[in-house]
Amino acid sequence: MSAILKDEEFVAVEAAVKAGVAPQPVATAFNELTALRAELKRLGEPESYYLKAMNCPHHHRIFAAEPHSYRDLPLRLAEYGTCYRYEQSGELFGLMRVRSLNMNDAHIYCTEEQFADEFRAVNDMYLKYFKIFGLEKYQMRFSTHAAAGLGKKYVNEPELWKKTEDMVRKVLIESGINYVEVANEAAFYGPKIDVQVWSAIGREFTIATNQVDFAVPAKFGLTYRDKDNSNKTPLCIHRAPLGTHERFIGFLIEHYAGNFPLWLAPDQVRVITLNDDEALIAYAKPIVAELRANMVRVDADYSATPFKAKISNAEQLRVHTMLVIGGRDMEAGAVSVRLHHGGPQGAKPKAEVVADILASIKERRA
Repeated sequence: MSAILKDEEFVAVEAAVKAGVAPQPVATAFNELTALRAELKRLGEPESYYLKAMNCPHHHRIFAAEPHSYRDLPLRLAEYGTCYRYEQSGELFGLMRVRSLNMNDAHIYCTEEQFADEFRAVNDMYLKYFKIFGLEKYQMRFSTHAAAGLGKKYVNEPELWKKTEDMVRKVLIESGINYVEVANEAAFYGPKIDVQVWSAIGREFTIATNQVDFAVPAKFGLTYRDKDNSNKTPLCIHRAPLGTHERFIGFLIEHYAGNFPLWLAPDQVRVITLNDDEALIAYAKPIVAELRANMVRVDADYSATPFKAKISNAEQLRVHTMLVIGGRDMEAGAVSVRLHHGGPQGAKPKAEVVADILASIKERRA
């Protein structure tokens, strides 16, 4: 507020607030600003801010902020966090590789006894997502260490490497998951699973990751009090089921070639009147209102634009479902349904059409 007010204007606003004559929104904003100024004064000089490259250290510090018992585990910290990485200009690639990225990220702190169930649950989550998005071709790539890299590329803990790799391998085998094992591609702190998927045109993507970390929690001094009253270091599972949102959206655009199913389409429904006749518009508006009330992404075209141009425009914008309304539709209490790339579907009772749209979105039909 003060950034857009001159000093004398600020004084005038302050006087109006104190006199009780300032409008309520102005008084509220002024009081919030005053509180912020007081807090900044209390803190002293402005602090330095840094761009965050990953969420891991911050979640570790949250875990370390208070004591934990084995009864508190597993502790799961999830965050839709924005991270920043200065990729070189030649490495930037549309939505697939960006400098500001939103990471669908979480860290699960658990005991060795809890590890199998937690790791399996993450894999099951991935399989659920694949089913939702219709990803039929996928493979989990189990990356392990190489002995020659210990103390260089990998943490020098040979016994822990063997132990955690055996744990991951056992979970994969018991779950019956399709996977391949690749040596010398693990993270520096533990074995990992990279989830490979293929788009409809056959291009391969790394879409998610599930990683075991037995090293970094110890370096951060993370401990919990076990049943025998001793302090132990938890295992940490790094999981990112959809990777970064930018990359996943880029993958979906390619996978569906922009022709998203109704539940996922940016423009789900458009109500189109044959012309700008007032009676048609009056008939169409309650349909739009009902769909919006049910959180459907719907817009309308009541203009006098030629009908074929209206349809062409909706097709070009890849609107999934078009509800066309003419005089006969209005008389019959119906709408004519047209699908993007599906063409005319005929006239149907409007209540039936609305119910089917809502069910299709709720059930995430393909």
